[in-house]
Amino acid sequence: MQRRETRERLVGIDWLELFVSERGDIDYSANGFRARGWEVIERDYGTKTMAEMFVLLDSKGYPFIEVRRAPRGLDALSKKTIYQQGDSYIRLSNMYCYDQDPVGLVCEFVKRERYTIKKIYRIDIYTDFEIFDSGDKPSKVVRRIVNHTYSKINQCHRRTSGTDTWTECFDNWLSWGNKGSMVNTKIYDKTKELHDTGNHKPYIVENWRRAGYIDDVVNISRNGTSVQMWRLEFSIKGNAKEWIYIGKEDSDDGYMHTLEHSLALYSTKQGVTNALANLIPYYFRFKIYEEGKRKSNCQDKTLFIFDDAEVEQGYRLQNQSDAGRVRAVKMEDDIIALNHLVKAKMKLYGSEYANQLGDMINELSHKVDQKSLKIFDTDGDIF
Repeated sequence: MQRRETRERLVGIDWLELFVSERGDIDYSANGFRARGWEVIERDYGTKTMAEMFVLLDSKGYPFIEVRRAPRGLDALSKKTIYQQGDSYIRLSNMYCYDQDPVGLVCEFVKRERYTIKKIYRIDIYTDFEIFDSGDKPSKVVRRIVNHTYSKINQCHRRTSGTDTWTECFDNWLSWGNKGSMVNTKIYDKTKELHDTGNHKPYIVENWRRAGYIDDVVNISRNGTSVQMWRLEFSIKGNAKEWIYIGKEDSDDGYMHTLEHSLALYSTKQGVTNALANLIPYYFRFKIYEEGKRKSNCQDKTLFIFDDAEVEQGYRLQNQSDAGRVRAVKMEDDIIALNHLVKAKMKLYGSEYANQLGDMINELSHKVDQKSLKIFDTDGDIF
């Protein structure tokens, strides 16, 4: 199947928040940042878990970084906190997420202020589009999902919001997952959202103009016709650990390597596209529902189309417990296959087939050894 949309695929980051630790010899309070030349806006109260919360402004007075720090409950009498002294959160402002290099910006800030990154606390990645790669209109697809014409595979806890009129119903967004989910999935009418909120994010509309989807940023239109832009968004939470290569459905690739869920993976447009291409087959997968049929026998409804020249596919994002389980299952499968090959070679000892089996055994043994040593692991720390 060929992708029908001819414009460049529009992808990016909409939320970028890190869990970090402070150095003991640096003042990270609002006054400490002021002393280092930052303009700061403080909130009178913090959050449920952090006593201090403030925003650092850029040279033009726009929000740049939000800081939440000073964990509550660190006194000797309290044992209810999961935090340590110096733990804090830093979040890049939404406007700067649409910079050409949002990961570079937050990394430069971390380096300048001498924080240590503990993990990505939350990263939201998205793709904006007018129609699906398949040629389907998003509004019709959303309606068919609600009507169960298309049935979702995986992550089926759904929420929806829309409008009922006398003549028809409109669904503005659908989301899947819950508060504890490693990944939350959402598809929604981004144009309507901007209209409803007074379009306080002109940088998003400008992003559409640069990509060629619109030519009028005021009316969000192209050639005088209004354009409805939709967004598919994945919110990846802090319990994500690594991307494990499990192979594509139509391949028998035995190699299993891992990529750490780190900023390095999302530092380029290609990296974000790769992540989207590997999240969509699991978190945004649908079947055309047929009553009385098992879902495995129903036809897939493909909406996004990625080819091998565009992305690297075959990865699955895992949390810590899932990652260990998948690695163990893959290892066990290969060991079982290896044992069968060894037994077959012994039965065919002395024949030319035994030599061929020997080559296969050597290759599979090498794979098993690589997996056990995890030599394909990638250190994503870019500092």
